[in-house]
Amino acid sequence: MTLFLRIVLGLAVLLLPLGHRCLAEDNGAISRGYEAVKTDLGNFYLDRENLTRLGIGIAGAAVFANTGMDRYLRNKYQDDLRSNGTDETTKIFNYSATAVAVVLAPAYLGAYGAGKLLHNSTMVDWAKNSVRATIAGGPALVLLAAATGGDRPNEGDSKWGAYQNFHGVSGHTYFSAIPFITAAKMSENAYQKAIFYGISTLPGVSRINDDKHYFSQVALGWFIGYLSCAVVEKGNDQREGRVHVQLASVPKGIAITLQKTY
Repeated sequence: MTLFLRIVLGLAVLLLPLGHRCLAEDNGAISRGYEAVKTDLGNFYLDRENLTRLGIGIAGAAVFANTGMDRYLRNKYQDDLRSNGTDETTKIFNYSATAVAVVLAPAYLGAYGAGKLLHNSTMVDWAKNSVRATIAGGPALVLLAAATGGDRPNEGDSKWGAYQNFHGVSGHTYFSAIPFITAAKMSENAYQKAIFYGISTLPGVSRINDDKHYFSQVALGWFIGYLSCAVVEKGNDQREGRVHVQLASVPKGIAITLQKTY
């Protein structure tokens, strides 16, 4: 998880300031990129509605983690549902956190670069939105993973105890779900949305199948990822409604230009 965060933060420095095709001529490009991140963080940690949703998610996970429900679901799945077929089906998502970084971080950078070359704004926006979402929910992920302190199924139970362990939230699920949730939110087709949302849950299912995380840990990891993508979407909507005022010198005075993006 730590390696992935370092790589994503490095990509943020590269991707977020480059939202304007004439970077060399626009001194405000870098500030706009960091302003976007600042807006995302504010919408995640200072917005009452988002904090309420996060609180509901935490409360729901707490019910499963601090009762016998997590252990019951784990035993039921491992004893009755897991098979060679489920192992083969989820194998594509059976990778370590380091592998997540190795695959996703270059994927974001590659999509951004390809999108710029092909003048495909969808690819560029997907890469930037995914990185922004990863950054937005990162502090909550790290804090809750430590504060809940749950164990892996093969280490103990999922009951919460602050800083006893670092597996109370599935970071694997969080990182892997974000690119698909981002794609779902960017899609205007209902069927595509459903497909992307469905795929976003598969990494978490693979962690349950491989007995790496309890249900509550996977569910909370996915939900934080969803909230992260939601605040990025909200930030984009807020910026689209802004009016930009520009002043320019002309031979006989000053010209004022108003620009609104829809």
